[in-house]
Amino acid sequence: MNEQPVPKQSRMQAFGRHVMAAAVLLVCGIILFHFLFHLILWLAAVVAIIVAIIGAIWAIRVLF
Repeated sequence: MNEQPVPKQSRMQAFGRHVMAAAVLLVCGIILFHFLFHLILWLAAVVAIIVAIIGAIWAIRVLF
């Protein structure tokens, strides 16, 4: 009843919003990629340490 017309955005404003959204999405993707990469690297290091400990225990039992 008492509605006022909403002005439409100009083409430059719409394009700027799309560019900003793409930049935010790119930054979020990079952050998530780095997080996952470091998580996988950490897991691989833990597994390598466990394998090294098991190997050392096995070698000591075989030698002595």
